[in-house]
Amino acid sequence: MGTRSTHFTRTLRGTALALLLTGAAMTATAQTPTEGGKLIVARPADVNLWDPKFTNDNDSLWAQGQIFANLLQNSPDGTQINPWLAESYTINDDSSVYTFNLRQDAFFCDGSPITAEDVKYSFDRATAPDSGVSWQFPSDPVVEVIDPHSLTITLSRPNVAFASYLTLWGSSILSKAYAEKLGEAAMAEQPLGSGPFCLSSWSKGQEIVLTPNPGYWDPAQPYVDEVILRVVQDDNARLLQLRTGEVDIALAIPFSLAGALDGVEGVSTHMQTIFGSVALVPNMAKVPALADVKVRQAMSMAVDRQAMVDALLFGNGTPAQSPFYGPGILFWTDEFAVPYDLEGAKALLAESGFPDGFSATLILASGDQLAQQTATIFADQMAQLGIEILISPVEAGTWWEMWSGAEFELVYKLGTNDVLDPAMNIPFDFWSKDEGGSDAAFSGYRNEDIVRISMEAEAELDPAKRTELYREVQRIAMAEMPQFYLFHPTTIWATRNNVNGFAVFPTKAHRFWETWKAAE
Repeated sequence: MGTRSTHFTRTLRGTALALLLTGAAMTATAQTPTEGGKLIVARPADVNLWDPKFTNDNDSLWAQGQIFANLLQNSPDGTQINPWLAESYTINDDSSVYTFNLRQDAFFCDGSPITAEDVKYSFDRATAPDSGVSWQFPSDPVVEVIDPHSLTITLSRPNVAFASYLTLWGSSILSKAYAEKLGEAAMAEQPLGSGPFCLSSWSKGQEIVLTPNPGYWDPAQPYVDEVILRVVQDDNARLLQLRTGEVDIALAIPFSLAGALDGVEGVSTHMQTIFGSVALVPNMAKVPALADVKVRQAMSMAVDRQAMVDALLFGNGTPAQSPFYGPGILFWTDEFAVPYDLEGAKALLAESGFPDGFSATLILASGDQLAQQTATIFADQMAQLGIEILISPVEAGTWWEMWSGAEFELVYKLGTNDVLDPAMNIPFDFWSKDEGGSDAAFSGYRNEDIVRISMEAEAELDPAKRTELYREVQRIAMAEMPQFYLFHPTTIWATRNNVNGFAVFPTKAHRFWETWKAAE
């Protein structure tokens, strides 16, 4: 087999990025990065754990992304895949064998070198039967160490999207020696970084302190001497701390409060449409009515998605018209969008096995304002069909345990695409655990055609054929509605004007190691 060399970048083509910005995506008052100083960030939630193997919540993985390195890394706009811990890599002609050459100047936070054995250990651990991220490793990857700084990953079947998966948190590189010494139970609280930062301290529920990894291979980064991530759950408090200069960056600002920063001296507000979807996942094994496809179709038809976008996002978002995570995702189409039609929904429900309606409990993470408001509007819209939706906020860790344990009736989900290829989330949303998925987002939904077609699409090298295959996946999903796809949201954050190089990307990831502060 021949190989395709990818020493610099491998581009995902044919994309259209939908960007909504107020102010630049990155501030740029200083042209040359300034070294030193302390960056203080107010974030709405704490990290649940530091072990990538068991992580599936955004607040944990975005923090983990500051301390762990992957073989490959996404460009900020998500359109390219670049070498990171890998200095270069090649892919054979049918995308079944990936060969990597590691940097020889990369070290863990304890000063030990990062080797191919660490990569193999990390992959073997992340694909173990008890892993929470096994869905990120499709096609049964097998890592073989060639020498201390080179390795191959061989797949059981061709997968043109596999490089995308290697940018995800599940393939973060851990130290084999450190993990075996520490033991798995302690990994959740005492991580050893392989990327730009090290975890210096963690006061649960209060703050996280990061310091630069002296073994990071880019001698210029990180620019700051310290990053403090403050847990500030109250939205108003985050804004107040930014206004007074107590923090440099405030994340996740609600649309209802963003106007409070208009005209505030020394503060800039930014907005970005993300590659993500708000959806509600029904548990078809727990609630018989939700296993009835006509019930799900009726419920989907009774959702006024544009009204949600207008009320929750002040019009700054897009109604969901596909199971894919937004118009910027490759192969997305709105051809099979479900229109709002309340009378049609009532007629469909009358034809179902539950014409008189039913009740179901919707769980969401407490403190998540967008989730609470979405649930309230959804419940009001379902009431018009005679369906009672009971809203139950639970602690974030409990929410994930109930969801991943399939101990729920309906669950709120904000999913994001970390890459532009839809193959990333398909295993999670549609495949069984035996196939490397998560039992269709733990819903119990099963469609053999979607599984077969999506596996064919992963192996298809011809973009035109991939387009047709993913079109069919979207057609089936929108007809059967395994989730209630609602809208693609926009995120708002704000910075002091002396903060440079920071942005929340369309993937909703962000990098503090590329951020610096000028004198205010």
